[in-house]
Amino acid sequence: MKKKIGVIAILSLIIVIALLFLRTGGKITNVMISDYSISEDGNVMTLKVGVVSSIGYIRKLKTSEDGNSKLITFYSTYGFNSNVGAKNEFQVELHPSCDEIYIYSENGEYKLKLQKNSKTNEWDKAK
Repeated sequence: MKKKIGVIAILSLIIVIALLFLRTGGKITNVMISDYSISEDGNVMTLKVGVVSSIGYIRKLKTSEDGNSKLITFYSTYGFNSNVGAKNEFQVELHPSCDEIYIYSENGEYKLKLQKNSKTNEWDKAK
């Protein structure tokens, strides 16, 4: 009887840990761009990012394009506040016509974070 209770307790603990692990790793909405740079040919932007809160790490990003805009969604690491696999620098390919960078935020919306100045052709943080 004690063996059954022990086995059930261990299996329950494994299930709880697995559920906590699986619930993480999703889209993260509190990302800030701390710095960025453009390659000499203008085809690649290197983004240095972090999270606004003290909890959370970024492990990857996914990009898509919408006309002249690049839409970026960041994903958190797996585990509760785990830094395993965390990165803070990402390279994003830019189409020559791209002049706006949007980042996924709350409520499934994308917010403008970087835009190309039409006069100088330089990238600036959005206001």
